[in-house]
Amino acid sequence: YDAMKIGEIRERIERNKEINEREKSILIASLLYSLDNIANTVGHYDAYRKSNNNNLVDRFKFELINPLNESEKSFSIFRKDSNQLVREIKADVAFIDPPYNSRQYSRFYHVLETIVKWDKPALSGVAMKPPSENMSDYSKVSAPKMFDDLISHLNVKYIIVTYNNTYKPKSSSSKNKITHEQIIESLMKVGHTRQFEHSYKFFNTGKTDLKDHKEFVFITEVGVFNDNINEGKLEEK
Repeated sequence: YDAMKIGEIRERIERNKEINEREKSILIASLLYSLDNIANTVGHYDAYRKSNNNNLVDRFKFELINPLNESEKSFSIFRKDSNQLVREIKADVAFIDPPYNSRQYSRFYHVLETIVKWDKPALSGVAMKPPSENMSDYSKVSAPKMFDDLISHLNVKYIIVTYNNTYKPKSSSSKNKITHEQIIESLMKVGHTRQFEHSYKFFNTGKTDLKDHKEFVFITEVGVFNDNINEGKLEEK
């Protein structure tokens, strides 16, 4: 019944002509947060956990978010290709968290995308998914080239990049598309780079048990050059 409730709420939001666009956005965002809280998944919507647990049934509760007051905060939100956007904006710090492997985000979060757009696309396949769209170049062989292009056109003082070392998984779809060396090479072209590492449990579908799996954080001070890369370890807080 939870899915029926969610669908009915979204349909009523769409049909309501007495609310403005901001109010509509707040209601849709509230619905997304509410449904994600009870989703029977492992963090994405590519597949679902198999369970006969009755506690997973009829748990949905619509909760209204507390939106930011536009008059008190100064911010901008963009929905655009990142490699194009960096050519148009300037900032102090850029935080870059690109896709790591060949798994396309649009195939993992299509449920949330459909709830927002409410376009009711035709579904197909065993998993009943909509047609593929917004396929990222960062999940293809072109990833190193796209990353280098992104970094070279950033107009910022500092660049922060996160990536991991999943280079030898059993599943080819889990293998990173950009090598550690390629990341460092691109960053050092634009400034002095420091590297920090942190042991991190590998998230997968059960096919890979990686040892010494780590998450890396690279911090680059743009315009300041040094031939060496400083290394360190992230401390847990």
